[in-house]
Amino acid sequence: MKLEMRCLRLKKLLPAAFFLMLLLIFSPAYAAEVSASVLPATMISSGDGTITITIKNTNEAAEDGSGTEITDISILSSIPDVYFDTEGKSIAPGESKSFSGSCYFSEDMLNTSLSFTVNYTEGAKARSKDVSVKVLTAKTSSVTLTRSASSKQASPGEEITLTYRISNTGDAPITVTSLVDKEIGGKDSMLKEKQTIEAGSSSEVQYVYKMGKSTVTSEPTVTYKNTVTKEEGTASAAAITLGMVNSRISVEVIQGETTAAGITFTLNLTNNGNQKISDIKITDDQGNRVNGDSFALAIGENRQLTYNVVTEEERYVTFSITGVTTSGDKYEDKTKSYVVRKYIDPDLLGIQFTASVTETLNSAGSIGVRFNINNTGAMTMTDLVISMEDAYTDENGTEQTKLNEIYRTDVVPTGSFETTQTVYVGEPRDLAFVVQMNDPAGNPYTYTAHIKADVLGVRNVQETDDAQQSAINTLGATVGDSISKALTIALIVLAVLTVISIIAMAVLTALEKKQRREAARRRAAKERQMRREQRNREQY
Repeated sequence: MKLEMRCLRLKKLLPAAFFLMLLLIFSPAYAAEVSASVLPATMISSGDGTITITIKNTNEAAEDGSGTEITDISILSSIPDVYFDTEGKSIAPGESKSFSGSCYFSEDMLNTSLSFTVNYTEGAKARSKDVSVKVLTAKTSSVTLTRSASSKQASPGEEITLTYRISNTGDAPITVTSLVDKEIGGKDSMLKEKQTIEAGSSSEVQYVYKMGKSTVTSEPTVTYKNTVTKEEGTASAAAITLGMVNSRISVEVIQGETTAAGITFTLNLTNNGNQKISDIKITDDQGNRVNGDSFALAIGENRQLTYNVVTEEERYVTFSITGVTTSGDKYEDKTKSYVVRKYIDPDLLGIQFTASVTETLNSAGSIGVRFNINNTGAMTMTDLVISMEDAYTDENGTEQTKLNEIYRTDVVPTGSFETTQTVYVGEPRDLAFVVQMNDPAGNPYTYTAHIKADVLGVRNVQETDDAQQSAINTLGATVGDSISKALTIALIVLAVLTVISIIAMAVLTALEKKQRREAARRRAAKERQMRREQRNREQY
């Protein structure tokens, strides 16, 4: 019975279902896509923006170009004072059109769905669709960068580990794009790849720096991007200085004169570094202690020591300094070498050195000079060298002097010997000759002799004859025939000699002035050289 009733109901429903299926198959298709967007999508606070409604007619056009159009478009907004210009607009099959309206977004409108109703006619049927947009509150970025170092002082070649901490204190994730610390890691980023740091989180980057030969400054900068607003920003850490450990004791060594008791050295030590140095010990080249108990030098502190050296043979003395720095490193340094020799009694030595002109200055600019060396002492001297002192101007325009060797011999026995040499001097001037030699212990000695390069007279024949003729004519007119022929000749000779004397005197006066100028210039150059040598000795 129940089965029959169910069949009866099914027979009644079949015609309605069949009619509905036919309606769906043969009814015209209406299709439109409606979307909405807003710019900017995020805002920090209230402000102006633009809302855009886009309608796409998804109906297909017929082969003849006809098809169902979308017409009678209007857009209703839940926001007052927003206008979309849709009047008279239509959309052909397959096409899209966008309609934009300006809008002021208040604080209350942010993070709220704003709805719009799009009305239009598709074919002969009125249709409507609702869309909405939302303007989000922009999330701010706030990044801090700190940096720490395992040490702020290091020796050359020592490693310092720097730790960079990037903290995201904002409310939006960030992407760290670069971390640069120019004097430490150069211009390139220290990051192997970009890093994303969530809000409230931090990230650390470590870098190992090998200390060079100079102090450097760490002043890092991080560059990042807000993943929400896409805005870029930078953050920097306060600068710190990574100082080079400069452990340095400057040593001034003053070598005294050789005496029978030996040679006294004075050592002036100053701590010119940035580390206190303790347990300082000083030894000579033979390992002998210069100071008694070890001592310390604070930064800027100095100490003076004296040390006497006695030797029977030539010796090159050096001083070695050792100590310990504040950081526990060993300090080692060494001075240059200073030659010391056996003491020779000055009473056993005697040298006389003279020079004299044997040939005056010739047209080639040379003179002949006889050098006499008289060894009046009781010891044979060695390694004799005779030189002439010449002045010159160096590349800096400073006047200097140098010694040009003229003669040398290996042995200078007791007694006197001489040698004659041709010396080029160029022009009339004062000359200084230097002889250098060593005693049997190797101690050097220097002696000097001075002479003047004389002028070889050269007569201008024409000028002399003219002067003589003028004197004869003048004298002849004055004397006339009133004197005897012998007296006339005598007066003429006297006049000629007078003229020659005047000419010679003028030449000699000019040469003497020039020689005085040259002598003054050489003396000034020699004094400057002596001052420079004195300064150099003081520096060392």
